[in-house]
Amino acid sequence: MNNPYDSPPASPRYTTLGSNSPALSSAEQIHLQPPSTPFGEIKLIGAGPGDPDLLTMAAYKAITTWADIVLADKLVSKEILALVKCPLFVANKDKGCQASGQQELFERATQALSEGKKVVRLKQGDPFIFGRGGEEFLFFRRLGYEATIVPGLSSSIAGPLLAQIPLTHRGIASQFLVCTGTGKLDTIPDMPTYVAHRTTVFLMALHRLEDLVQDLIRAGYPLELPVAIVERASAKDQRCIRATVETVVQTLREAKYRPPGILIVGWACDALAQNSEQLGGLTAGSSAIMDSQE
Repeated sequence: MNNPYDSPPASPRYTTLGSNSPALSSAEQIHLQPPSTPFGEIKLIGAGPGDPDLLTMAAYKAITTWADIVLADKLVSKEILALVKCPLFVANKDKGCQASGQQELFERATQALSEGKKVVRLKQGDPFIFGRGGEEFLFFRRLGYEATIVPGLSSSIAGPLLAQIPLTHRGIASQFLVCTGTGKLDTIPDMPTYVAHRTTVFLMALHRLEDLVQDLIRAGYPLELPVAIVERASAKDQRCIRATVETVVQTLREAKYRPPGILIVGWACDALAQNSEQLGGLTAGSSAIMDSQE
């Protein structure tokens, strides 16, 4: 069997997709016929939080030496995209373009596979943590392709650690939960009940932080409970904003939010604090806003 990493990379190419592509009614309704003899290969790969050093070796090899074409989401960092040596297409999934961008990715991947190409579908973080990786896996399976899955570091786990926040800590947190702050079609998901020994991480939540905080309070989360917002985890301008359930809305407003970011809620936010300024209970506008040293 030939080593898949022996194939020489193609010529560089970079295109942004989505805004001008014809929209189809739904990704589930794309009636693309599988080729009579499927012979391309596809890998669903997690790019991690953004720092190329946090790519797995399998992901690095796939995007630098194996792939004939890479199809990426817009959230994948420029530093990781710069590693790609073959044709690269980045989907436009800005608000209002998500459906058309996703559909064009499916179409381009299907075309490349029918031509016998090695396709990398590159997604931010881990493709199966609120990344629609399962939906894409099933789409390609219906076409006759069994995608190889390459896990990536999810920001839900790496982000807190990069900000020196352990999701579990002896005597403080014995479990953690990862939730979405925004449901399908912008619906509001059910809020998990408060558990004192749990750390809860919310993804895709900060655009509706004020409403989410009210949901937390109604679900029994104490006002003094520490929270942290980690922005741009692993990037050079990463920042951690610390507050409490009571003060986080005003604190973030004064800090001027820089997406993308995650919200961490729980007593473990204070587990590694080195001084009183890092502890919860701070008022808005205080020195709770601290740049990460990572």
